[in-house]
Amino acid sequence: MTAAENLDPDESLWNAIAFHLRYERQKRGMSQTEVGAIIGVNKHGVSNAEAGRNKLTRIQADRLDKSWDTGGLFVRLRRFARLSHNPDWPAQVDRYKREADQVKIFHNGYVPIPFQTEDYARGLLAAGHAAGLVEDVESAVVRRMNHQAAVLERRPRPPLIWAVLDESALRPMGESAVMKAQFEHIVECSRLPHVSLRVVPLAAAPHVGIDGWFWFFELPGRRLAAFAGTTLDVGRVIDDPAEATSVAIRFDRIAARALNEDQTRDLLMGMAEHS
Repeated sequence: MTAAENLDPDESLWNAIAFHLRYERQKRGMSQTEVGAIIGVNKHGVSNAEAGRNKLTRIQADRLDKSWDTGGLFVRLRRFARLSHNPDWPAQVDRYKREADQVKIFHNGYVPIPFQTEDYARGLLAAGHAAGLVEDVESAVVRRMNHQAAVLERRPRPPLIWAVLDESALRPMGESAVMKAQFEHIVECSRLPHVSLRVVPLAAAPHVGIDGWFWFFELPGRRLAAFAGTTLDVGRVIDDPAEATSVAIRFDRIAARALNEDQTRDLLMGMAEHS
């Protein structure tokens, strides 16, 4: 069976959209190429949409509804899907991280995964274990480090990474030795040729990043996406190009309040010395 045939429409609203796209196409006896002409993609783009790998944009949903006279089915389903929790988001975001040509990261709660040391990650995961959210801490540390390498050291060409951390993300998350090593590691990461890392000082608050952390992705083919993280292991994937662009703009507005790269390294080295 194909990926589209294996898709469970009852699992999420995004899956339901992919299912109905394929169902309505086949009901009309149309090829994927013909549907692609309606929504502005090639045959492979339609195949990916029917398999749930790509999500319909608002414009594509509107074109389908008008062409097929569905009574606004796809626009309506998409609107509710954007507001709902997608249980597949971890795998989707992981794929974006591994495939992206360019990434913009803002974090205000803790050091993001690409820049964590093992001991820092172990401390965070141990807290998750104590809360019943992480089953095996050491296995989770290994997975996190592998994931980190896949993003930061990807071959043959790693993504360009633009990272801005609120200074609050640098608060102690372990013993002095753990934090000293963590600050030194961030400095090392900041010196990589494909990484730009900056810190927004506490004095810059309030700013538009106060309400949460996020990632922005520029994927192959200049496709744009983003991810907004929240608490309780819930997150929102943003596949609409216009909305993803607004996330990138938010990043730039936060970055405008940040220290420059050299000032950031000075701050981090000072924190390491006083840990």
